[in-house]
Amino acid sequence: MTGIIDLTVIIPVYHTPAESLRTALASTTALTMPHECIVVFDGEPESGLVAVVNEFSDDSARTVQIEHGGVSAARNAGIGEAKGRWILFLDSDDCLMGDGVAQLMRFADSHDCQIAQGSYYKESNGRLEHCSFADSEAIYTGDDAHMEFMAATLEVDRGVAMAWSKLYNRKFLVDSGVRFNTDLSVDEDTLFVFDAVSCAQVIGFVPVNVYVYQRHEDSQVMTFHEDYADRVELALGTIREEVAHVGGQQVMDAYLQHVVFYVLLLMLHYVFNDANGWSDGMRRKVFNQILDEPIYAYAVRHASTGSFGLGKCVSVMALRLRSYTMMKCICLVRHRQLG
Repeated sequence: MTGIIDLTVIIPVYHTPAESLRTALASTTALTMPHECIVVFDGEPESGLVAVVNEFSDDSARTVQIEHGGVSAARNAGIGEAKGRWILFLDSDDCLMGDGVAQLMRFADSHDCQIAQGSYYKESNGRLEHCSFADSEAIYTGDDAHMEFMAATLEVDRGVAMAWSKLYNRKFLVDSGVRFNTDLSVDEDTLFVFDAVSCAQVIGFVPVNVYVYQRHEDSQVMTFHEDYADRVELALGTIREEVAHVGGQQVMDAYLQHVVFYVLLLMLHYVFNDANGWSDGMRRKVFNQILDEPIYAYAVRHASTGSFGLGKCVSVMALRLRSYTMMKCICLVRHRQLG
C-alpha cells in the first residue's frame, strides 16, 4: 500500500474458527478511510485461516506470525508492524462498525487526542447490551479530568477497561512505550488501557457505536482453569503497583472496586464452577481462603459499591457477611442467566 494509512486494525488469532475470522475481516470492509488489517497468528496457523485472510488481501489485509505467546504478545507484534496513524484492536470473533469508527477518527483528529473512546454493543446468547461511557462527547485533559478517566478504567461497569472500541495514536504508543504485559493472561486489557491513559494528555469520548463484542461460553472467564486464582492475584498485584505509582484517592478507590469485581469472578467461575469437580467441603475451604487473602479482605471491607448495580451490591453483601450459602445461591442463579 502506498500513501498515508489512516488506520491499522490489529487482529490477534489463535485457534479461531474460520467463519469467525471471516466475519471480523468482513466488518473491516465497511471502513471508509485508508486502512490496513494486520492479522497476527499466535503460533502456526491452520491453512484454512490463512485462506480466509487471503480472501481479504485486496482490502489491505496481511498476516504476521509469531511464536505462540498469547494475545498480549500478538497485539504487541501488531503494534510493531503498524503503519497507520491510528491503531484499533479487533478480536477475531468480534466486529467493527465502520461508520462509527470514521466518526470517532474525525473527532480524535479534530481535538488532537492520543486516545479516543467510542461506545459498543455486547452480544451474549442473542441478546444485545449497549455500553456507553457517557451520553455526550467529551474531552478529558488537565489533572482532574485525567484522573477521572484513569479511575474509570478500573470501574468495570464504566465500559472503559477493554482495549477495543478505542483509537490509539500510533506515534503516542510508540513514543510512550506502552505495550501489553505478556506476563499476564488475566486483566491484561485493563493494565494496558490504564498505562496508556496515564501517559496521554488528551483523551476523547464520542457516543458513537464502533464495536460489537461477542461473549461466548467458552471464553476464559466462563470455563474452569486450575490456575485462575493465581493468575488473578498476579494481575491485581501488578495493577496495584501502577495505581500506587500514579497516586490519588479517586484512582485507589476505583482499584478497590476492581478487586472486589474480581473476587466476584473468582466466586462465579472458580469456587462455584461445576467443572472444578470439587466437593462442597472443598468449595467452602477455597471460599474462605480467598476471603482471607489480604488483598481481597481489605477491598471487600473498604470498597465503595456506589457505582455497582443492585445485583453486584447484593453479592458484595454476601462477601462481607462471609455467607457461603448466600454466595452459592447467587452464583447458581448467575450461571443459569449465562446459559
